[in-house]
Amino acid sequence: MNNGKKINDFDLPRRGLRWFWDVVDSTGLRPLLKTNYNHLDWGLLTAFTERWHPETGTFHLPIGEMTITLDDVSCLLHIPITGKMLNHLGTSCTVEEGEDMCYEYLNFSRTECRKEFKKMKGAHIGFFMLDKIYTENMKAVVRAEKKKMPDDKVQHLRECTIRSFLLYLLGATLFTNKSMQYVDVIFLTYLQDLSLVNTWNWGASGLAYMYNYLDAASRPGCGNLGGYNAMFHAWILSHFERFGSRYVDVNYNHNDPIAAKYYPFKGGKYPTEHRTTLDRMEVDEVTWRPYEDHRQTRPFEDISWYTGWIMCGTAMISPYLPERVLRQFGHVQSIPRHPDVSAKAGMTRFSIAEAFADYLVANYVTEEMRGPRAHNGFETVDGYIAWFYRVSHPKLWAPIDGNPKRPADYEVLLEEDIAAEKCDVFEICKTEHAEVREKLDGDLTFEEAKELLEKVYNDLTPVVTYSVQRRKKADSGEGKKRKRKKKRSGEEAGPSSN
Repeated sequence: MNNGKKINDFDLPRRGLRWFWDVVDSTGLRPLLKTNYNHLDWGLLTAFTERWHPETGTFHLPIGEMTITLDDVSCLLHIPITGKMLNHLGTSCTVEEGEDMCYEYLNFSRTECRKEFKKMKGAHIGFFMLDKIYTENMKAVVRAEKKKMPDDKVQHLRECTIRSFLLYLLGATLFTNKSMQYVDVIFLTYLQDLSLVNTWNWGASGLAYMYNYLDAASRPGCGNLGGYNAMFHAWILSHFERFGSRYVDVNYNHNDPIAAKYYPFKGGKYPTEHRTTLDRMEVDEVTWRPYEDHRQTRPFEDISWYTGWIMCGTAMISPYLPERVLRQFGHVQSIPRHPDVSAKAGMTRFSIAEAFADYLVANYVTEEMRGPRAHNGFETVDGYIAWFYRVSHPKLWAPIDGNPKRPADYEVLLEEDIAAEKCDVFEICKTEHAEVREKLDGDLTFEEAKELLEKVYNDLTPVVTYSVQRRKKADSGEGKKRKRKKKRSGEEAGPSSN
């Protein structure tokens, strides 16, 4: 079953149960209840995943780079994007540690816990069992209240009930794994003190967790590894109206997360049909800033300009580079720095946490780096798309007659068309050589020499930018085959009689 349906079918307590809902509200995680879909378009999600690049943490599309930002997380899910990122070691705790936590914080007996771990092959709890733990704890609370047990006993049972619910909620929304059958007990670490749950950065850590699954699924031959969630699907529906069948809730209001606005229809399992649509994507088909009418509810938070690493424990660390997707922030896209400059190598969970906390000091996309505001969402600096197609490998189809012009793609196509004329390296260098010699034979003023250097620089720019190495016919595969064939023929004929 899709994890979103698990949440939608969950038997929630009545709304007036204050001891339960007041604590859930204080954690900042209650909006996750409204962000789940009964159906996910697996083919569509897979098609986007095929264009994910782990080294940049972005989708490489025909119109440039895009990604799921912290601002996306904030608007789509309405959960915190500030605070401490989850910093546990590895991907799971030991079986012994898991048993201790389950007994103390979930009121789950060690014997039953051991059986569950054996069944799930590790420190994991299946959703069915976690639902059962929640239900039994809720019944125990009712019995304890009727019997007027000591307050500390009642409070303990209440907290166990809330923790089991929150663990279920987190496992089925933010931390969905490829099995879709269980949740890792390691996340119970952050639910021990319910008064501190809201101090953890669930948004950034949830984003890093999803980035990690996109990294794995984008590797050649790995296929669809799962781990997809409603946030990924809602991001596509918000930014790309052409992609994914959906029903828009006419009663939606901006007090709810943006993800609650959509009801996706069930899509195909395979990405074939979506690949061609993505390859023909045009810049005017993208909604670069879909949340402008949502700002009164969810203002833009400056932490979204943080640049560097985000993490969900030490095993799930990913680059977060908003400077590569400036158009999503309303700025003209420039050619970004190398990702290694922003996301420096050798960072530990402690240095990442420190960099995130002090992001305004060094790990920040400054106003100078952001550049001018964009009048149109798709604006880029001259040469951006040409640069992008040299460093990336998205597919590009030629413009279709009658369709709106595609400024970005047209730039690339035009440069490709005239590349052969611009890139005759020998002719360009020969001409420059003769012209420089002629000027040097005469008397040059400083201004004339400067003007000459500027002209040479401009004339040689196409050589550097557009030069394409061409193999001579004799060096091509066909030429080499003929050479070998001719050589073998000569050897068979033997030495010349002359």
